[in-house]
Amino acid sequence: MPGERRLRNRPLAEQIALAVLAVVGAAWVVAALIDTPVFFQPVLFGLGTGAIVAALALGLVVAYRASGVINFGHGAIATYVTYVYVSLTDTGDYPIPPLPNPLAPIEGIGGIELVDFPTMVGMGGPMHPALAMTVALSTAAVLGLIAHNAIFRPLRYAPVLAKVVASVGIMLFLQAAVVLRFGSRAKSADPIFPNDPVDFLGVRVGQDRFWLLGTVAVGTLALWLLFRYTRFGIATRASAENERFSTLLGFNADFQAGVSWVLASVLAGLVGILVAPITGVTPNLFTVLLISSLGAALLGRMSSFVIAAAAGLMLGVLDQELFRLEFEFAWIPDIGIRRALPFVVIALAMVVRGETLPSRGAVQAERLPEAYAPPITRGRMVGYGLLAAIAFWVTVFAPFQFRSGMQNTLIGVILALSLVVVTGYVGQISLMQMALAGVAAFAVGSFGTSAGLPMLITLPLAVLSGLGFGLIAALPSLRTRGASLAIITLASGLAIEEIFFQRSGWFGLGRTTKVAPTPEIGGVEFGTTSDFFWGDGKIPTGAFGLFLLVLAIGCCVSVMRLRRSRLGEQMLAVRANERAAAAAGVNVAAIKLSAFGIASFFAALGGALTAYKLGTYAQDSFGIFVSLSVLAFAYLGGISTVGGAIMAGTLFAEGIGIVVTNEWFIDVGPYTAYVAGFFLIATAVYNNEGIDGFQRRQLAGLWNRLRRQHKAAPRNPPAGVGASNE
Repeated sequence: MPGERRLRNRPLAEQIALAVLAVVGAAWVVAALIDTPVFFQPVLFGLGTGAIVAALALGLVVAYRASGVINFGHGAIATYVTYVYVSLTDTGDYPIPPLPNPLAPIEGIGGIELVDFPTMVGMGGPMHPALAMTVALSTAAVLGLIAHNAIFRPLRYAPVLAKVVASVGIMLFLQAAVVLRFGSRAKSADPIFPNDPVDFLGVRVGQDRFWLLGTVAVGTLALWLLFRYTRFGIATRASAENERFSTLLGFNADFQAGVSWVLASVLAGLVGILVAPITGVTPNLFTVLLISSLGAALLGRMSSFVIAAAAGLMLGVLDQELFRLEFEFAWIPDIGIRRALPFVVIALAMVVRGETLPSRGAVQAERLPEAYAPPITRGRMVGYGLLAAIAFWVTVFAPFQFRSGMQNTLIGVILALSLVVVTGYVGQISLMQMALAGVAAFAVGSFGTSAGLPMLITLPLAVLSGLGFGLIAALPSLRTRGASLAIITLASGLAIEEIFFQRSGWFGLGRTTKVAPTPEIGGVEFGTTSDFFWGDGKIPTGAFGLFLLVLAIGCCVSVMRLRRSRLGEQMLAVRANERAAAAAGVNVAAIKLSAFGIASFFAALGGALTAYKLGTYAQDSFGIFVSLSVLAFAYLGGISTVGGAIMAGTLFAEGIGIVVTNEWFIDVGPYTAYVAGFFLIATAVYNNEGIDGFQRRQLAGLWNRLRRQHKAAPRNPPAGVGASNE
C-alpha cells in the first residue's frame, strides 16, 4: 500500500514519535468519551513541563543544524539570561560578569583591597518587564555571538571531544557566574501571561500553561518555515550536507552559524524568561531539564523541529502520568522509572537506531590530543622518584591543610586516569565517571558498615559494583560514538543518580547520609583520624595519605604500561579510525568494552577511596555536575597522558594546587568553578593537549634550542693547531 510504503520510508525516530502521538491521542479520546478528569489532569500539567522541554529542544536543534555542536551549555545560557531579567525587574540592577582583578595578587599578599570593582550597574530602579526582556534578550544575543566567534568558530573543524568540552566549559562558566552574582537561592518573577485558573475538560489549570504551549507551537512553526523556505534555511541545510560545495555556490557557512547561535541563545533566554513566573528559576534548573530536551531533540535526529517539539511535549505528559501512577497505586514499587525516563528515551533514540548523529560535511578535521608515552630513561625515573618523595613529605609532614589537599589530589589523579583510558586512549567521551564512583562509594557504606565486612572484602566488592554498572552503561558505545555517546553517558549518570543515590537502598542513602567504616587491615587502622607515628598527630594523619599514595603510584604505572602494551596500541587504533582498525583485525567492540571496564575500575576505586576519606557523605559528592567538573579538570591537565592526570589531580577542588594557591597567592574560593570553566574553554580552543602537553612542548623546544646552540658554538682548537709559522 502507498501509505505503508511512506511510513516505512520515514526515519525510525519519526515513526516512534508518530506512534507515541497516536497512542496518546487514542487514550485522550477514550478518556473524553468516559468523561473522567483523572487522565486529563496529568496531561494538562505535563504539557506545561513538556513545553519547557520542547522549547529547549528547539534551541538545541537550531545550534546543531548550523554548527554541528550539541551545546551542553544551552541550559546555562537560559539560566543566566533569566537571572538578568529577574534582577532588572526586581531592583533594576544589571550584573557585570565577574572579571579577573589584575591587582588580586597584591591584594592577596597584603590583605588589603586597593580597588573596589563593582558587581552591578544600577538602572535607576525596577525596570518595566518589556524593557527588561529586551535588555535580557540582547544579552542572550551577545552571548551567542561570543560563543560562535570566540569558541566554536575556531573549533569548526576540531574533533568532537573539543566541542563537547568547550560546551561543558560554557555550562560551568555561566552557572558559576550566576551563583557569584545572584547566589544559589531560587528566584521568581511577576507573571507575563494571564495566570487565572480556568476549567478545561474537568480540570482546573492556570491559563499561563496554555499561553506557554501556544508560544512553543508558534515558535516551532516559525522555525520550520524559516529553515525550509528561506534562503538562510536552504543555505544552512546545504552547508550541513557539504560545506565545500555550499561555499562554491556562494553561501557563507560562517554567517549562518553565527546567526544560528544568536537565534539559539535568544530562544534559550526567552524560554527562561517565560517560564520563570511559572516555576521559578535556580542555577541548575534548565541544565537538569536539558537532559530531557536532548532526548526530544535526538528523537528528531537534531534536525526536525516538529518532531523535537512533539517529543518534548510527550515527555512532559509521560512524566506526569508516571507520577500519577506512583502516587495512586502504592503497590507499584518505586524503582525510579519516572526519574530514568530521559535516559530511556535517549537510549531508544540512539541505540535502537544504531547511528551517529547527522554530521556536517566538514572540509577537514584536526588531530586528537597526542597520547604521549615518554621513554623510560634514568633521568625520567629520577624525576618520578623526586615527585613521589615530595608527595610523601607533604602527606606526612606538611601542615594539615596541605596534607588534606594532597589526599584530595591523589584521589583526583585516580579519577582522572579513568578518563585518560576511556577518552584519551579510545576517544569515547564519558560523562558518567563520578556516577560510577558514587556507586562504589555507597557500596562501601553498605558492604562495610551495614554488612560489617572487612576492608579486604569491602573494597574489592565496591570496586566491582562500580565496574559492573560501568560495563552495563557502556553497551551503547558499541553502536554510538562521539557526541552521541557523550549524551548517553550523561543521561546514564543522571539516571544512576536519580534512581539510586537519592533513595534508600544498597547503592543509595541510609537515611540522609551514608557512613563508611574506618579503613582497617589486619587490625591496624589507617583512617584520616587514626593514630600515626609520623607527623604532628593532627588530622588528617599521614596513614591514609600513604595508602592513597601507594595506590595512586600503582595506578599511574599501570596506565603507563597499558599505553605501551598491545591492548594500548589497539585502543589508539580504534580512536584513530574504527573502520580501519576493524579491517586490520582489531575487535572494536571488545576494545571499547575493555576501555570502559578499565576506566570504570579506576572511577570506582576513586569513589571508594573518597568514601573512606569522608567517612560520612551524601549524593552531592557524586552528582552529574561533579562528573562534568572531573572532565573539565582532566581536560585541563591533559586528558591523554598520565602526566595530564597528575596535573589534573592538583587542580581538583581542594586539591594541593588549589590549597597552595589559596595559602600562598590568592584565595580563589568561590571562583574555582568559574575559573575552571574559563580555562577549560581556552584549553579546548587553543591547546587541546592541556597543561601537560603545553609544558612538554615548551621543555622540548628549550632542549632543542640548547642543543642547537651547543652545536653552533665555536670550539677551541688544540694547542698548536692553526698557529702561524714564524
